[in-house]
Amino acid sequence: MEYVLALLPMAALLLALKNALYKRKLGKQREFARRLETVLLPRETVKVICPQKKGNAVLTSKRVLFETKTGFTAVNIKEIRRTQGLSEEGKKTTSVPKMVSLTIKAGEEYTIVNTGEEFTDLAKQLAAKVKKQNEKKKKKALS
Repeated sequence: MEYVLALLPMAALLLALKNALYKRKLGKQREFARRLETVLLPRETVKVICPQKKGNAVLTSKRVLFETKTGFTAVNIKEIRRTQGLSEEGKKTTSVPKMVSLTIKAGEEYTIVNTGEEFTDLAKQLAAKVKKQNEKKKKKALS
């Protein structure tokens, strides 16, 4: 009985800590959504939000946004030359389920790490957009 009475305050403390962490997580999500809305261009829609270790990677209809501590870094989809996936062995791959990371090559190189199912959506949609864009460029160059 004495042990139960000794554990009761610890259980209450753990519940309070869990509740505080949950509220902090919700606050961070609200803050991210508010900051994202301020960055979006007119008629730009969010397609996929992929969580990363140092922020989120956001695919929109016109750009790829990378969240940083100070704000967002934007890469226009029209500026992307190619996308390249890496497998666990470090080999290049185009198969999205085998990808560990996706490198976007524009003016600089940006890397998105596979953290869940959002990554597969982002990689598929981005690869399709870049492929379609490159085909248009080739077709225009041949004309």
